[in-house]
Amino acid sequence: MKRVGFSMIELVFVIVIVGVLTAIAVPRLSVSRDDACFAKLRANLSETETILSREYTKRFLQGTTINDADKLKYLKTLESNNSDGCAFKVNDASKVTATIRSITISLDVTTDPLTKSPTITCDASNESCRKLTGKAKP
Repeated sequence: MKRVGFSMIELVFVIVIVGVLTAIAVPRLSVSRDDACFAKLRANLSETETILSREYTKRFLQGTTINDADKLKYLKTLESNNSDGCAFKVNDASKVTATIRSITISLDVTTDPLTKSPTITCDASNESCRKLTGKAKP
């Protein structure tokens, strides 16, 4: 007699194997998505810091300073680079909030004591913030 299909036991084994593979793959995919979000926000943050630093240097050479309204204008560019579950929100010229899925990170826009240039820092005890900025507030 010629066999036409799969037996019930063969189908159950395939379903179990697919279930195990799914249980392993889904958490890894979630971590990869969070890492991609951190990388995207880190790039946007770095770009904004560079723009702030360049503007500060330009104003310093002109003999003026950067005010809160100007800082806010440059920080608002962070909000334009949003995507679902991975975004910045600018509260004012001294506070920025980053959201990565369910993680909310509060960032401070301060004046660097050495260079007097505006920088974006975070609390040294916040692991997610250090991961995002690559630096910590002293």
